[in-house]
Amino acid sequence: MSTEKAKLFSTARTDVYRLTEDFSEKLQRFLIENRENFAPFEPLRTEDYFSLENIRQRITDSQSDFNAKKCLLLVFTVKGEDKIIGSINFTNFVYGVFQAGYLGFSIDKSYQGKGLMHEALQSAIAYVHENYGLHRIMANHLPDNIRSQNILARLGFEREGFARSYLKINGKWQDHVLNSYIAAEK
Repeated sequence: MSTEKAKLFSTARTDVYRLTEDFSEKLQRFLIENRENFAPFEPLRTEDYFSLENIRQRITDSQSDFNAKKCLLLVFTVKGEDKIIGSINFTNFVYGVFQAGYLGFSIDKSYQGKGLMHEALQSAIAYVHENYGLHRIMANHLPDNIRSQNILARLGFEREGFARSYLKINGKWQDHVLNSYIAAEK
């Protein structure tokens, strides 16, 4: 599949693609260039995590969850450009009476504060609601991650709680603020 076939939609300033193996090398570059910036917000990563072979394998492994409508992994670029500047991951979809999933996102350090993540997320959330029927999207962040807190609030997420020692991030168990976005009742 070419990257053009993987394009799901465009916003005023971004092109958003479903993550496929065609993006392996570009994703590797994005992860390596932002390794230090992302480290405080992610699990500890071994060198192997950044290898092209490992990245390709993770993308391939995610394909079965995508086919089963359990996740949607996205990357985005500045409109008309080639370099990945951000990722948006919708994961752990549950259907039935719950109809929910989780959201994670990251953006290249040199593109922070320009509104590109907000723009891409806003359209991605609408896409997921329309195409996957999710009623609730949950997104959690470290209490001191003010950028995530602010973007989630701007997108309409509401704080629902606080979880002590919730995830092992950067080598230690850390508290998280719990947020959710509820689709309008139909």
